[in-house]
Amino acid sequence: MEYLKSAISSIKQNKGRTFLTMLGIIIGIASVITILSIGNGMKSYVNTSLDEMSSGGVTINLDPKKTDRYLNIDDLEKIRDVVPEMLGITNSISANGEAVTDKQQLEVGITGGLPDIARENTKGMFDGRFFRQDDVESGAAVCVISQEDAILLFNTDEVVDKSFQLNIGNKSAECSIVGVTRSDEEDIKNAREAVRKKEQAYNWCTIQVPYTLLTGRFGLSGEKITSFKIYTSPGIADETALKVKSVTENLIDVRGEGAVQIQSFASIAGAYNNILNIVTLVVALIAAISLLVGGIGVMNIMTVTVTERTREIGIRKSLGAKTSYILIQFLTESAVITLIGGMIGILMGYLFTRIVQLFMSFPPVISPMDVLMVVTISIADGLFFGIYPARKAAKMDPIEALRQE
Repeated sequence: MEYLKSAISSIKQNKGRTFLTMLGIIIGIASVITILSIGNGMKSYVNTSLDEMSSGGVTINLDPKKTDRYLNIDDLEKIRDVVPEMLGITNSISANGEAVTDKQQLEVGITGGLPDIARENTKGMFDGRFFRQDDVESGAAVCVISQEDAILLFNTDEVVDKSFQLNIGNKSAECSIVGVTRSDEEDIKNAREAVRKKEQAYNWCTIQVPYTLLTGRFGLSGEKITSFKIYTSPGIADETALKVKSVTENLIDVRGEGAVQIQSFASIAGAYNNILNIVTLVVALIAAISLLVGGIGVMNIMTVTVTERTREIGIRKSLGAKTSYILIQFLTESAVITLIGGMIGILMGYLFTRIVQLFMSFPPVISPMDVLMVVTISIADGLFFGIYPARKAAKMDPIEALRQE
């Protein structure tokens, strides 16, 4: 406590000089906090976006360069039975067509699959239901559409049981809407505004249908499955995907040649995170150079302080103060200066992140561990750069020190 009192007393006596000494530490800490929080926010944004895109799904592909085998719907059911950890499984057939109503005519992207494809809709249902297994078995001309696309097509999102003409190539069918998935409020607002202004940029919508509608009514190819998607809990996604891969290899009787490949958004997210970590670290290290400059400033000022207090040191040593006491006294003062500078730097860093947030599409994330790390670095900075002046003070000869005016 005496060391702390002495350090605080010395800082109070030289407020202006102490603040200028802290300035390098403050700027360095604030820069590092801001950069790390932006990096954390970017990683969180990327992971969230990829999670929404993947919907907890993993894609299994059969490489046509390694095998000419394929699966069918019965094989997918076998995989479902053998790997009960899966939440769902579906094939996927894509096509482009045209949706025609008495109000609108839009290009339409069509995705056909099994009922488990409903897991792609992470926001849930707004109205109605998703198509069922009996719809798949009968090849029913039913579909599910999002709120925003319903507005673009019918100028309202209350479209359950409404129908439109679906054209693919030279074939057409009267398609009934059985469900509407929920959309973001911003997307709904933009869709209503586009309809009001009759903007041509919004001339595209998407729907989901039973795959049998595409293979039956429209004659599209889809019986030979070379790619399918499984849905599983995030914690066991990799383990489940490996089991599915093994079962698939058994079904096509090809093993260990890369014929069956796993495409997981988790691995993509991991690659993105590694890149972001490296970029954040490099930029943070560049920002940390100001911490080095600030530490050198602390060393210079503390050296000046030792010179100014030579007589005080001589008196202390002549009264019996040990070398270690003098060393700890000046190290404590150096550590206190950098600690206070670090605290101010953290507050400045928080302020900077709030300002940066106004100009970014994602919020920066301040990690408590980053703050703890920065405080630790700040104190260590003061101790390291305070060693030289502290040792200089501790090794003074008391007789020579007392002679100083």
